[in-house]
Amino acid sequence: MASVAVNNEMESSWVYPFGDSYVLYYTVSDRLLVLNPTGKLVWEMLREGYGLEEISSTFAQHFSIPEERALEDIRQIYSEFGDLSIGGDNEGINGVSFPLIARTHNSLETDQRRLEECGTFRFGESLVRVISSVAEVDRSYFSRFHHRSRDNRDVCNSDTLEISLSGRAYQLIFRGGLVGEAGTTAELISLVVKLLLELEHPNAPLLAYSHAGAVSRNGRSLLMPGGSGVGKSTLTAFLVANGFAYLGDDTIAIGENDASLLPLPTCLSIKSGSWGVLEEFYPVLPQLPIVSRYSRVLRYVEPQQNYQSVRAAVAPVAIVFPQYEEGKPTRLTALTPSQTMIRLIGAHARLSTPATQEKLAKLLSFVQHTPGFDINYSDLPSALTAIEELLAAQTHNLQPYME
Repeated sequence: MASVAVNNEMESSWVYPFGDSYVLYYTVSDRLLVLNPTGKLVWEMLREGYGLEEISSTFAQHFSIPEERALEDIRQIYSEFGDLSIGGDNEGINGVSFPLIARTHNSLETDQRRLEECGTFRFGESLVRVISSVAEVDRSYFSRFHHRSRDNRDVCNSDTLEISLSGRAYQLIFRGGLVGEAGTTAELISLVVKLLLELEHPNAPLLAYSHAGAVSRNGRSLLMPGGSGVGKSTLTAFLVANGFAYLGDDTIAIGENDASLLPLPTCLSIKSGSWGVLEEFYPVLPQLPIVSRYSRVLRYVEPQQNYQSVRAAVAPVAIVFPQYEEGKPTRLTALTPSQTMIRLIGAHARLSTPATQEKLAKLLSFVQHTPGFDINYSDLPSALTAIEELLAAQTHNLQPYME
């Protein structure tokens, strides 16, 4: 029979049942996919060596559809399985979503610069002096930690973190040792984030982390994942201004032992489009420096300056995915665990390395047992009301996924 090449990604993968879907994890590239049963069948046939024409012929007969259409669908799925550099949310057969995490495909040669001082910062009990020659992870990147900066006189007592390019790979060197190498700036930033999270929370093993905001009140925490520009940081800032404690609005880790929320200790980032709405709550905004990152203009507000902040919180009572929609009424929509997992993947969720099948099983159990919701909002007060009602309705369980 005509077969297709089974690459290392297909060979090195784990598949777990998850409700009426399946979660596929690529160990080589650290990628998660959610498949429906039909998508899983395609995956299994590909791994067994069946050719695309054979698979499409089988599907055409089973679903009573033209072979041309079946072949087109199978080729699309195969391209999504085989090319993990695809970004965005892609539709597979039977409407199953295959959200893939976008990578940054920059030229390594263009990032070669002289090492520059980015500052000295405190993460957990560690003083870290940062030097970098990579444009995407420079002084501007570390300005989000300026509330953790320390005087230059502390440099002699600090450990050095060097971020640089060597040959064809970015390198992360900490305390004189190589922490890791990356082929893209996206992978490099992931390495930096993991290191800083581990320094900030040295006694809390990490299960996974996601691009997310997080807040807590009265011992009840809320995880709010989402991509850039969806309204996550604006909603986080408004909740904090209305009595919630701030954990973070950039990257939140989930603790492996108890699903606690462990934030990357960033300042609250308020983008230019929200300055007018939030200035009454954060009067310092107009006086703060303007930072430009990824074509967005923003200001960083120090956590200790205007509101309560905490370094960690218990397991969330809910996972909420914010989405600002101008002119639309605020609505809270319950999600199935599979829908929650798909949205988490879209928010760049990934397992903490070294990834294991046990970690994947724990992450899936955490999602299975933590209620998930979409919140679509156009005005912040109504979003606050919806979230307060949600928190009041949820029963908190410190270790729901450990059973």
